[in-house]
Order: sequence, then structure tokens, then C-alpha cells
Amino acid sequence: MGPILVFGHRNPDNDSICSAVAYAHLKNLSDSETVYVPARLGPAPVETRFVFERFGVELPEEIAHVRTRVRDVMTTEPVTVGADTTMLEAGELLRRHAIRALPVTDAEGRVAGLLSERVLAERYLSEMDVVGFAERPVRVGALASALGGELLAGDADGELAGEVRLAVREPESVVASIEPGDTLIVGDRRRTQPMALEAGVGALVIVGGFAPAEGVLERARELGVAVITTPHRAYKAARLASLAHSAGEFMDREVLTLGPDTLLSEAAEELLGSAHRAGIVVDAEDRPIGILTRTNLARRERRGVVLVDHNEASQSAEGVEDATVVEIVDHHRVGDIQTHGPILFLNLPVGSTATIVAKRYEDLGVDMPRAMAGILLSAILTDTVVLKSPTTTDVDREVAEQLARATGLELVTFGMEIFRAKEAGSVFDPIRVVEADLKEYRLGDLKAAVGQFETVDLSGVMDHIDEIRATMEATRARTGYDVLVLMLTDIVREGSAIVAVGATRVVERALDISLADGPVWMAGVLSRKKQVAAPLVEAAGR
Repeated sequence: MGPILVFGHRNPDNDSICSAVAYAHLKNLSDSETVYVPARLGPAPVETRFVFERFGVELPEEIAHVRTRVRDVMTTEPVTVGADTTMLEAGELLRRHAIRALPVTDAEGRVAGLLSERVLAERYLSEMDVVGFAERPVRVGALASALGGELLAGDADGELAGEVRLAVREPESVVASIEPGDTLIVGDRRRTQPMALEAGVGALVIVGGFAPAEGVLERARELGVAVITTPHRAYKAARLASLAHSAGEFMDREVLTLGPDTLLSEAAEELLGSAHRAGIVVDAEDRPIGILTRTNLARRERRGVVLVDHNEASQSAEGVEDATVVEIVDHHRVGDIQTHGPILFLNLPVGSTATIVAKRYEDLGVDMPRAMAGILLSAILTDTVVLKSPTTTDVDREVAEQLARATGLELVTFGMEIFRAKEAGSVFDPIRVVEADLKEYRLGDLKAAVGQFETVDLSGVMDHIDEIRATMEATRARTGYDVLVLMLTDIVREGSAIVAVGATRVVERALDISLADGPVWMAGVLSRKKQVAAPLVEAAGR
């Protein structure tokens, strides 16, 4: 199936991205038979970019979905032929590689057409007569190659454009039937060979491995006639001659080409509706990089994924229902992700997914590089608000201290560095405040979302509260949320201002507050999961 993707939730926060990168690193070291690739489902937060740059770690690629693509199931490294390749050589490649079609490329390596097993069969098997070159001229060198023979006289680049005839009668009868430019297939007939030259043949093919009669080569060179010897017998040589034409002459020019990132569902429709049994997968320069066959479609393979920091479909990648979830590492409530069989599901009541990932390094006996320790420490500090959140456990504190020792960093100092980096040099953007860290929840029949924006200077954010509320309303209208809650968290004062739009009564009832006069300050409220989302879900169930 290819590499397994490791990623966190949509609108990824620091914990989501750091945990995905570190867990992919761990899996690649502990499971050598599989390749794990970290990814993210949205832009990297400012603080994450700061941390990754500090520790020299490359940000994972952003992906839009995990639906199966053409590249996930195609046959890679396709066997191709040039337009000048003989039909015989093409047929041998089809048989040797047990394939049914060959992409034909031009001089620059771009797709020019497709040569199928069907076309070859029609050319060789269905045509029982000896096929000449009158309608389709052939190169002398190509004929010699198709016959597995040796060119003793003549120009390999010369063209033969007559009929192909067999010398099975008396010399006089054979010569009488020859038209100028014909190709004559002859055995060890000492009288026929020189007579054929004088009759104007374009090529003399001597079968059975026999040498030309005395004086034939000299006269052939004088007349400019090609002389080819082949070990094959006359009938086989005649049939092989029909395969001396180039693949470019018989290829289908109207072929199905696909991009590697085309959704398999879309490609399947095109392929099943095509006259061909295969589509050519091409790169940006139109060069073949794979073949998609109906056999590939029948396998119904899915992309493999590992989910970190979430286990709900609404928070995961588009198309996760079509993927194969092979592992989940999370610290949230158990959600609705369905799997096709039993998997490793690590779900622990700690303050950060990074804590679980760090413990897995220890459990598996894998040494953790300083860079991985650094990004995991940053994730614990941001997800627990520098270990102040009520979700913080003794395990989080223990792991954070171990990582701090491994990196030579002081916990609080490093934590404040990260939060200051989040705001340093940034221009106020209400969309970033509202949507950068937004998670979706179901509250009974209500579709809800809770966002959190953490700052070391809440007063500066509150100066823009009207812009923030207007953006929340626009976001709610666009997404269809019934209620949208935003926590504006001050990590220095250790609390959050609660803002909500939409069905605010459920928020007031769950948090025991009144939003009639605007945002409400709630001292000690730092955890979205435990102090806001959980009460909302509970209130909706009452």
C-alpha cells in the first residue's frame, strides 16, 4: 500500500504536529518493514514553526485528504518502449514481464501512445497471410533485428516498401513474380539468389543459417540490395517479418493518461469507461511513472494511517472513512473512528499526546534524539499551558522534566519563550484568533466548535473583541455550527475569557455563566477539553 501517514487533527495545534512527527520517527526505528510519513491537516502554528526551526526539524507536508489516489495503487516503474522499437521486441517485453500494455514514448521520454497485447495479437496471430511492406515500409535494420539475423550487405537505415515473397518454386517462376523492391525469403538456393538480385529485389533474406551463394554479396553491394542471414526457417522468418514494423506505427494514440494524485474513484470511472484496460500515469512533464490497470482497481487497497491527538472522524482528515486506521495515540475522549480490525489504541488520561509518545520511546527502548525531545517538550508545555492546566498529570510533569534534562532547557523559561514567539511580530488577525485552533463537537443535535487562543497579553486581544465576534459569526455561518465558543486564554493570569455566538444558552448552562453582557472571565479555566468541552457535552446530554 505504500507509506503509512501519521497525522493529528484538523486545524493542528503544536501538540498535534509535534506528536505526529516524533511518533513517525519512533515507528520508523521500531518497525523496519514499514515506512511512516508524518503529515499535518492545516497550516503550522507560529509557535510550531518557531520550535521546529530551533531544533532543526523539517515541518511535515500538509495534506488535503487521505482518500486513495492513483499513486497508492498503480504499478510503478512501468516498462516502456520507444516509438522505433520493433513489434517483436515489444511482444517479447509483454511476455517477459507478464503485462498487457506498453506505454510508447517519444525521443524526450513523453507519452506518445499505448501498445496493447490486443494490437500485437491482431498483427501476428489473426493475420495468417504473409504481410508485406507495401502499405507500411520498414527499415532494413528493423527487419534484421526482428529476424534475429545479421545484415551482410545494404544500409540499415534503408527502407523496404515491397511485398514479402517466399522462394518455394523453381527459380524462373520465383523471378517472374518479383516486383522491384520486394523482399525475398530464400534458403540454400544457389541459382535463385543471384537471379533474384538481377530481378530487382530490395532485400534478400537467407534462412536456415546458410551463407549467401558465391558472388552474391559482391553483386548485392553493387546493386545496393540488402542481404540478411537468419537462423530461422522460411515460414517463421516470414511471420517474424510482419513484426519488424515499429511500435509507433501501431500504437493507440488516443490513450488515457492520469495524474498520480487523481482520486482513485475518479480514475476508476475513466478507466472502466475507456476502450483500454490500462491508463498511463504521468508526471508534470507527461513522462510515464506508472500504470493503472483494472487489476489494480480490483484490489481495493486503502491508504494506511496512524491518528494522533484525536480519534473522531469530524476532527480527522477528509476521507478517513476510506482509509485503514492502523493505530491511534490520543489523550481525548473515545470518539467514533471505525476500524476494520483490532489495532493498537493508546488512549491515556494525560495532558498531552506528546507525553504518551515520549513514554513509547521508553517502552520500546528507542533512544530519543535531542531534536525529538525538544519538540515533544514544547508540545507538552503548550498543551498543558506550561504545566498549569488542570489536565496536567504527574506523568506529564515527570516526562517534561526528563525531556528538559535531555535538552538542557528550563521548563518555565522555554514555555514562555514559545508563547511569546507565538505573538512576536504578528499583526492582529481575527481569523487566526478564531480558527487557528478550532475543534468540532456534537452536543446532542447541535453541531458545535470550541476554539482556543492563548496569549501572554490578553488586554491587547480584548481591544479587538468586536472584530473577533464578527469573525466568529462569519465562521459559524460558513461552517453551519449551531454554537461557536472561543477561549481567550491568558497564560500569565491563568484564566480565560469566554466568548460565544449562536446557541449560547447551552454554553451558559454548561459553564454556569451569563454571556448577556459580553465575554466572561473565568479564572483558572485553561483546559478546553476538561473545563469547557466536557461540561458542554455533559449539559447537552441532560
